[in-house]
Parts: sequence; C-alpha cells; structure tokens
Amino acid sequence: MSLNYFLNKKIIDSMNQIVEEQGLFTVNFPLSIGQKMNFEPMEEIESDKYLTNYFQAYTFTNDQQLSDLVLVSNISSLMFLENLAESSSMLSINNMIRRIENGAKAKTKKEKMALNLIEAVRLVKKADFEINEDNYELLIHILFRNTEFNLDRKANYYRVDNKKILTDITIDFESIDEELKELFKFINDVPENSFDGFTKAIIIFLQILIIQPYQKFNSTIALLLSLWFLGKSKEKEVFQIWIFDLLNHWEELIEKINESNINSFNVNELLSFIKNKLKDSVKRGFIASLVKEWIVQDSEVRSKFFSSDYEFIVLITILTERTKEVSVKRITDKLKIAGYSGIKKQEIKEALENLKSANIVKVTKNDANFMIADKQLNKYKFILE
Repeated sequence: MSLNYFLNKKIIDSMNQIVEEQGLFTVNFPLSIGQKMNFEPMEEIESDKYLTNYFQAYTFTNDQQLSDLVLVSNISSLMFLENLAESSSMLSINNMIRRIENGAKAKTKKEKMALNLIEAVRLVKKADFEINEDNYELLIHILFRNTEFNLDRKANYYRVDNKKILTDITIDFESIDEELKELFKFINDVPENSFDGFTKAIIIFLQILIIQPYQKFNSTIALLLSLWFLGKSKEKEVFQIWIFDLLNHWEELIEKINESNINSFNVNELLSFIKNKLKDSVKRGFIASLVKEWIVQDSEVRSKFFSSDYEFIVLITILTERTKEVSVKRITDKLKIAGYSGIKKQEIKEALENLKSANIVKVTKNDANFMIADKQLNKYKFILE
C-alpha cells in the first residue's frame, strides 16, 4: 500500500468514471443497516495528496527522545480515553509507562493495562506484523489480557446487546462477526477496486467505532487498526502521528459520526475533520522538534527549564496557538483528552510559573494571559498554517 496511490493513472481514471456516473464513492459497509458510507472521491484524493505532502514536508527529524515522548503520550492518551488512569495525573501515567518500558514489572491493574497498551502499540508498528484476521485476534487478546474477561470464547468479550456504547448507530450485536469479516475484505481490497491512503485508514477507524464489537476498548482498537494500516505504507518512515489532537476533540468526533448517519451516511465532513486533526498532529510534532533543537543550542542551561513533561507540553500547546497570547483556560481545554483533564489547571499554572521564571513566557499587562517571551521561540508560532 502506498499513500501516493493518487499518482496511479488507473485509479484516477476509475475515480473520474465514478464522478461521471454517480458522483459519490460508496463503501459497502455497514451490512446490517440500510445505509452505506459515501464521499466525494476526487475531493478525498486531493486532500490525501495534500496531507501526504504535509507529512513529508514537516515530519520531524529522527530524534529518539522526541519519538519516545510521542509514544508515551499516545499510550498515556489511550489510558485516559479508556478510563484506565483512575484519576492519576498525566505526569504520573507518563512516568509509569517509562518505568515499564525500562523493564519494571507490571504489578497493579493500572500497570498491567499500561503494559497491554505498550505491547499493542509496539506490535502494530512492527514491520513484519501483517494485517490479517489471525494477527488481529492476537492484538485483541493482548488488549484484553489481565481483565475480567475470559478470552476462551468471543462471546465472553463481544458486545452482548444493542445498548449504546460510543455512537447512536445501532449495529446488531449478532452481526459482529459478519461485520468484521466485511471490514477485513475492505482492508485487503486493492486500491483499483476500493480506495487507499488516509481516506481508507480513516474509514477503517470509523467502521470499528460504528460496529463497536467489544464490551471495552473499541476506541483504542479503532485507532490501532487504522495506525496499523498506515504503518504498512511505503511512506511509513515519515509518520509520527500524535493521536492527542484527535482525542482532544473526541466528543465532537462522535457527534459528527452520529450526524453523518442522519445525513445519508455521507462522511465528507468526517473525513475532513479527522484529516485536519492529523494535520494538527504534524504541526505539534514539528514545533516540538524545533523546541528540542532550541534546547540543544544551549543544553546545559535550557534543559534545566524542563524539569518534567509538563513544561514542554504546555510550551508546545502555547506555540500551536496562533494568537499572540493564550489564557490558562485555553491551555487547559487544549490539553483535555476526551473531555478529561489529564493535566489539572493548578499543574498548568505551576508549569507556566517555571517557564516564566526562565524568561520563556511572560504574562500580559493584566496578568490574565501568557505569551511567548523568547524571540526565537515566538517565531515558531507562525511557522506553519
């Protein structure tokens, strides 16, 4: 699979024919409701092309420390998304993940859940871990390990009724196996007969959210399966996807899924929404890489300004805002995960005070908002759209 599928003349001709004949590209899913997903094919090819070029242009250099931060942030974010953090702070979760990554034994339930996520994320990133139903079941077993579910039979961890879990769309729980088989047909279909690139990855993600196959972890599985698909692309080395930007707008995402169901299952707006969050992910990573370079320029002094992840995360959050000054409330809102404040307002204020004492940020005249004080860092606010 290549994200540059839009350069394939055969595919472009096929899409043009669809536009001429019916106008929309239709995905034969879900099976158990009367509607089928549809979208404007040429519009999505153009947006895939733009997003691929954006990734290629602004993916940060191979900085191991920053790559590790993205990995830890992604796993930590999934823990908050799945309500596995148990009122812990983001910092304590991040540090726990690092300890386990460094070989500490997982003892508590929280630590065991973190270990499951660490292994699951690393598994889908492996080059030789092919997307097929057997490997998918292995991924499911890793995620459900050390939970209350007996994994001997699917019936023990499959959704067992039609009660709402994530979306308002009702997929009959008795159709789960059939729906998943259809999903894998879609995943393995060649671009000439289907679609490819970011659009296909997002549809895979949406399909899991809509099927809601399991009693738990549907959101995580949807994200991992789509990242797994993207990881098999020829351009995988350019991807450093920070899922935080999508999870920060999770409730809005679910609302848009429900709206698409009402609107004849047209997912144009959904695709655009998610692609914009992927673009924000690139921006976050690129600005973070610039800040890392800034620190290295005077490492002995500047590294001391970042005593924890919080100072770095808060600084990046300010730099991703194009406004001259940013309120504490705005920073707090931008750091929520599915509506949950992983970093509390007081922790943000303390991080801001540390950045202020280092002359990295300063308060405005009325002491209400913060702005970047360092001239070099301030330029990073405006480096990307």
